[in-house]
Amino acid sequence: MGSCFSSEASDSVTLSAAKVISINGALREFPVPVTVSHVLQYESTSSCFLCNSDKLFFDQHIPALNPNDHLQVGQIYFVLPNTKLQYPLTASDMAALAVKASIAMVQASKGKGRRKKIRVSPLLDASCEFPHQQDCTQDQEIIRPKRFDKITTAILSPAVSRSGSVRRLQRNASSRAKLAIRSFRMRLSTIHEGTVVE
Repeated sequence: MGSCFSSEASDSVTLSAAKVISINGALREFPVPVTVSHVLQYESTSSCFLCNSDKLFFDQHIPALNPNDHLQVGQIYFVLPNTKLQYPLTASDMAALAVKASIAMVQASKGKGRRKKIRVSPLLDASCEFPHQQDCTQDQEIIRPKRFDKITTAILSPAVSRSGSVRRLQRNASSRAKLAIRSFRMRLSTIHEGTVVE
């Protein structure tokens, strides 16, 4: 999964750091070596755990890392509330995590002055913030990926300039409107006074 969200930072700190997506969605980079217990000290709540993104599998429970475990360089981790340990991961859960990670990476990139353009295009309803709810019907309508990294390739796609797209749409719409008006005028014929129009 690490290749899907790999960082291109040039500074040595980032290259030797582990990436952690906090509960509130912020990206934190911890220079290694660092333990799980140290990372969790930065969270606002103690009712949370840390998990490795490479260990997230569809329809399986999330494995929590032990407090003494060491984080790996370049790896992405999630801090999640303890309630997420109760249920297996759904496809909506995995999509929401992928969107959360991609947004965090974009915001962190902007903060460092790197203007990367990344469009987040979730294929699922990311508003389901990892709940085990029955109303997330998308789980029954899609092909469920088996690994977290499979869905991230669908979530992230090359960016397109929004302003350029809008301009193209405006030009196309303008051309279609002109053609429609011209066609309408050609169909009009002179109606003489006294003529009964049926």
